[in-house]
Amino acid sequence: MTTATTTPAFRYIGITDECIVCEHCGKAGLKSTVVLACLDADGNPEDVTYYGSTCAAKALGIKGGGAAVLKSARAWHQHTLDLAKSARERLAYYGLPETGEPEHAALRAACGIYNRTNRDVCELVQRTGIKVPGHVLDMMRRDQAAIADAAALKRAA
Repeated sequence: MTTATTTPAFRYIGITDECIVCEHCGKAGLKSTVVLACLDADGNPEDVTYYGSTCAAKALGIKGGGAAVLKSARAWHQHTLDLAKSARERLAYYGLPETGEPEHAALRAACGIYNRTNRDVCELVQRTGIKVPGHVLDMMRRDQAAIADAAALKRAA
C-alpha cells in the first residue's frame, strides 16, 4: 500500500520586519521574513507563517532564491495593504463588521443596500437561485480575510 504525501502549498501575503525568526528552520536575527498563507487542499488559506527568504523560496519552488522571493513579497505586500483598505471601505459602506458575524439587523440592512446598488448582480443572483444574504456574507468573509492578511504583516516578533 502506498500513501501519498502532500507538501503544503503557500501564497504570498507580504514581508515584515516585525518577525525576525524563520518559522521553518528557526534561524533568528533576520532583517525580515516573508509572510505566507498556508493553503489547504482546496487552495483556501488556513494559517499564516513567517519564513526567511531562502526557506520561502524552497517552499514556493521559486528559482532565483531569496532575492527573487523578496522582490515578489514586496509587491504582494503593497497589494495586500491595498486589498485591506478596499475591504475596510466596503465593509463600512455596508455597515458590516471587520471581524465576526453581523447581527441580523445589520445583515438585513446590508442586503438592502446591496440590492439598491447592484441591481444587475441581484438579477443574476435571482436567476441562479443564490440568495442575496449568502452573497453578501461571502463578500463580507472575503473582505474580513483581506483585513486579516494585512494584520498578519504587523505581527509582533
